[in-house]
Amino acid sequence: EVFPELDEGSSETAMPWDFNNEFECSKIAVYFEVHCTEGDGAVIHPECVEKLKDQGATMRFYESSRALKGDEGPEMATVARLLERKHLHKQRKAWKKKHRSLWAKPDPCPVVRVHPAATLQDVLDDARMIVPNFLVTFMLFPESHPAHAAFLKERNYLGLLEPKE
Repeated sequence: EVFPELDEGSSETAMPWDFNNEFECSKIAVYFEVHCTEGDGAVIHPECVEKLKDQGATMRFYESSRALKGDEGPEMATVARLLERKHLHKQRKAWKKKHRSLWAKPDPCPVVRVHPAATLQDVLDDARMIVPNFLVTFMLFPESHPAHAAFLKERNYLGLLEPKE
């Protein structure tokens, strides 16, 4: 349990930074973003997640990530950096052509709420979940916090992911 319920007789959570005691399981709303809702061939903003379409694209991404870290030596890191810059330049150029400016930002990604009893496996099995850069990301909000209401106001809410039994 990341955020356990308060124990009997306890009035504070275990997190020293939780001054309002809002971070306990029953008071937390957990969401994940649904990336890549555009169709194939759609122009993607350079700051957004680009979907890896097949195993070959995934392997190229993984290998270029290793090269950028320097695992393959400084020459390969330079080559990978230049290829990534070229790809980013093409993405920016396509976005500017379609929207006339890089300042035109895409709409925020839609979100799915995760039931407190759902497991990580339930989330990863959901077809809407795309793991960007091999890092599973969740957004957590205390239910009654104003930031939670503002978040839901700006995002398209797609529903609740129930646990599989």
